Formats: sequence, C-alpha cells, structure tokens
Amino acid sequence: MESAALFEEERAPLLVMAVGNILRMDDGFADAVLKHLGEMELPEEVELFDAGTSAIDLMDVFHDREQLIVLDAVRGGQQAGTLYRFSPQEVENGSLPMNSLHQVGLLETLKLGELVDCKPKQTVVIGCQPQDTGLGIGLSEPVKAQIERAGELVLQEINHFIDSNK
Repeated sequence: MESAALFEEERAPLLVMAVGNILRMDDGFADAVLKHLGEMELPEEVELFDAGTSAIDLMDVFHDREQLIVLDAVRGGQQAGTLYRFSPQEVENGSLPMNSLHQVGLLETLKLGELVDCKPKQTVVIGCQPQDTGLGIGLSEPVKAQIERAGELVLQEINHFIDSNK
C-alpha cells in the first residue's frame, strides 16, 4: 500500500491570502486586491487564496509554504487609503501600533502553527487603512484608489521571493 503523502499535491511555495469581509465595506479591501491579482498572469510559484474572516482555520493552508503574503484592512491611525507593509513580528513586539481587523486571529494562528511546525518561513502583511467598515457593499473612494498600488506591492514581494530563490 502506497503512502498517502505520494498523493498530496505539491503546494505553491508562496501564498497570497486575503482576509476580510466584503459585507463590511472597506473590510473588502483584500478581496478586491486578490481579484485584481487574479486577472494577472502570475508565476507558478504563487497561489491566491481567499480566507474570508477566520484565520484560525487556516493552519493547513499555511503548511509547507515558504512565504505568506496577507492582505487585510488595517487600522494604523493614518489617513484612509494609506497602505502598510509589515511583519507580524513587528506588531507582536510592539514596534508598530497596527490593528488589523483580523490581527488577533492571524497572530494566534501563526503562533500555533509554529508549535506544530506548519508556520510559513516568512510572513508579510500588506494592509490598507479603512475609511468605513460598517455594513455595506463596496469600497470607499480612498481605499478603492489603492487597489492597483497594493497589487504592485504584492508583485514586488513575489518578485523578491522568486529572485531570492533562484
């Protein structure tokens, strides 16, 4: 009898994951960026994934990944539409006063993943300061205006990852 591991699909080493809720206006930022990226031809090393709002259920999705890029609405105290790039470690050690709408679940999941050895080697968060996260569908103008730029930031991360693994 053959091992079940032989039947597992090989995973893309880089996962771009959107976290958010499209029913809460600017909390749909990550979904919009993921859709924008989905219209592009990305390298085979990249997988796009919509995580919805629950990061705690995602340890299996993180397993065997070298890099994780998380897209999320992030409250950093700046003007609506401000883009952020940071690591969970920077938030955890207090060097950044970021407040992702889903930060606690994400940080806990990454910590738990570390304990069971399925945490990605590197995690980067690209976030956008929301203007409105009340019930409703559609992004505010300042957030909508940053979708393309956020996509460019993700592409920079992807290119850096690919270049450093050649």
